[in-house]
Amino acid sequence: MLKTVLEHTLAQNFSAVVVVNNASQDGTRDWLETQTDPRLHCVHETVNSGGAGGFARGMDYAARHTDCDWLVCFDDDAWPQPDALRIFQSLPLPPTVGGVAAAVYFPNGTVCDMNRPGLNPFASIRKFCRLLKSRRRTFAIDPAAYQQTKPLPVDYASFVGFFVRAALVRGPLGLPQKDLFIYADDTLYAWKLRCLGLKILFVPSIRFSHDCKTTVSFARNRWKIYYIVRNRILFYKKIAGWLFLPFAPLLLLSTLKLYCKNRTTPHIGRLILAGLQDGLRNDTTRAHTNIVTLAGES
Repeated sequence: MLKTVLEHTLAQNFSAVVVVNNASQDGTRDWLETQTDPRLHCVHETVNSGGAGGFARGMDYAARHTDCDWLVCFDDDAWPQPDALRIFQSLPLPPTVGGVAAAVYFPNGTVCDMNRPGLNPFASIRKFCRLLKSRRRTFAIDPAAYQQTKPLPVDYASFVGFFVRAALVRGPLGLPQKDLFIYADDTLYAWKLRCLGLKILFVPSIRFSHDCKTTVSFARNRWKIYYIVRNRILFYKKIAGWLFLPFAPLLLLSTLKLYCKNRTTPHIGRLILAGLQDGLRNDTTRAHTNIVTLAGES
């Protein structure tokens, strides 16, 4: 998959491309060392720090070792569609815009739901009351927005096709929170940018492909349950502010549904309880090895 991603990426006029090899054991390093494109920078890690740690490491490297004006993040199963960079470079972006979110699609051309940017439902009491009355389970923008021609302001976005000013990474915004390990590191990072008073624009004409075969599977990696529960709490505590308390019952109900849907998964109860406990305490110090042990995995 990385070979496909780099083929699409290096075909566009990026000044530098940083690949973080997050302690991969499948021959990735050997293959990367055969690549000769001078724009390619390979960072080889000795410990897998998860998606959050990988993005933090890559963004830190790009900010310190290149003179780029903007960084764009994407996974090793995602890539910019032709002209994505050219379209981005043609945008008139005032200094008040700190980030740009691309429109992400599956290879078959349908909208990739997991990468839809979102709007803050806690921005006002009126919006929050509408939230309580609705049955929506997502705060992502409507897929119809993907057909618009004008950029749409959003409050958070995923790291697939997320552009951010390098000066912010080098300065007040800093790096993603690497101790999150996986999940919500991108949305929390985007929300942090919004809290600086800067805008994030969703630009439908900038398109990325995301060749993710599934959303979240617990068949092999039960430990993911812990991070989903914990990091979702951390995200909503940040974005909801004082409204988190009246929103908490809905979040607990969603967690209960997660349990019921996966109740045959071994050790799911203790993973969820640990995630709830640590999320409510704002505790991200639990070691990944401990979480894997909780899941009964080696």
